[in-house]
Amino acid sequence: MMLVLILALFGASLAKESYLKAVLRSPKETLKLYDNFKAEQHLAFDRVEDRLRFRLFRKNAEMVADENSVDEETAEFALNFFSTMTESEQISYRGLNVTGHNKNAKPALRSSGEDAAPASKLWTNEGKVTAVENQGRCGSCWTWGAVGGLETRYAEMSGVLRKFAEQEYLDCVYEGSRDGCNGGWPDDCYKYSANNGGRLASSADYAYTQRDGSCQGSRKPDAMIAAKIRGVRKVGSTEKANIEALASGSLSVAFEVTDKFQQYSKGILKDTTCTGRPNHAVTAVGYTEDYVLVKNSWGNTWGDSGYVKFARNHHNCNLWDYSSYPVLASTGASDNGGNDEATNYHADDEDDSGPAPDPDCVDSYSPCYESWCDTDWIVEDYCQKTCGNCGGNDGDCLPGTIRCDDGVCRHEHMC
Repeated sequence: MMLVLILALFGASLAKESYLKAVLRSPKETLKLYDNFKAEQHLAFDRVEDRLRFRLFRKNAEMVADENSVDEETAEFALNFFSTMTESEQISYRGLNVTGHNKNAKPALRSSGEDAAPASKLWTNEGKVTAVENQGRCGSCWTWGAVGGLETRYAEMSGVLRKFAEQEYLDCVYEGSRDGCNGGWPDDCYKYSANNGGRLASSADYAYTQRDGSCQGSRKPDAMIAAKIRGVRKVGSTEKANIEALASGSLSVAFEVTDKFQQYSKGILKDTTCTGRPNHAVTAVGYTEDYVLVKNSWGNTWGDSGYVKFARNHHNCNLWDYSSYPVLASTGASDNGGNDEATNYHADDEDDSGPAPDPDCVDSYSPCYESWCDTDWIVEDYCQKTCGNCGGNDGDCLPGTIRCDDGVCRHEHMC
């Protein structure tokens, strides 16, 4: 069975944090882990390509194991869909073109600033952030950062959460000059809208396609009903200035993606591996005294349900240096279109809607796969949540699981 040999080879006394390292010391078990990963990710390669993908997988697995073994690390890392990608494939999920753009100026010293902002502000918890989506293999992050920087501020002004169209920016901002999937700059989106009557379509009317097409902006309804985009405001390149601006609404922000960032899973990230310039645009959607909450555009299977928590009092790979948001002017009209879907992510909120499983019941290794759940040792020590063992040996089993003959809660087909 999967991983049983590891127990025999390395002993039951292995520390849980060394689990992945133990797997990687066994070529046979590493291959099994790789095969399970491909099944989970629905990947299939021919024989030649499979050798390349396996080498990439093993390299990333080693990095994940190393990072999760650092005692001082406050974030956790896991294998994900980036783990078998080449560098060029990974780059296609970014798209920020920083060429010709300088860091924002530092703000002048003022008596007011961050002290005037609340200690914590999480727009996700106020229903003013839309659901996480995936930009896919189109370097359009600059459109997602720009739209994210708009949505919360429009919701604050209009009282309506509107999902605006990244596709309009992708098609129209650089129409006739270059392919938007090859990169761009968020501020250019706000300038495009300002130069076209302050408009932007909704994603319902102008759906995202993962490719740059011909501009349809003039043919699509304008969803900027209660306010128009009149320009762009740059945020001073300090953490204090960013927090002050973030207290009034979301921000388009930029930073450098690293290998470590790509494998982020959860916790507070304090990345010290960055060396160059920003290459990815995202949306800052809140903060606490400990972290800044950022919404990514890589889907909700990446990171912390699509989000990352960047450590406060840290440079975060240039996170504070290129922030901006749109200048909005009220039209005096009411947006009666109703709210679009809000994110279901609630940072640091406790779900008090009803009985919940033991909060200590989590997978102590990530990722876990259901195919491992026929091994009691794995169920009990590593994959409690995935294998439906949060009920332990006492009390009721979780929904979707039953108590097997050995007393352990599992999915029925695994008894």
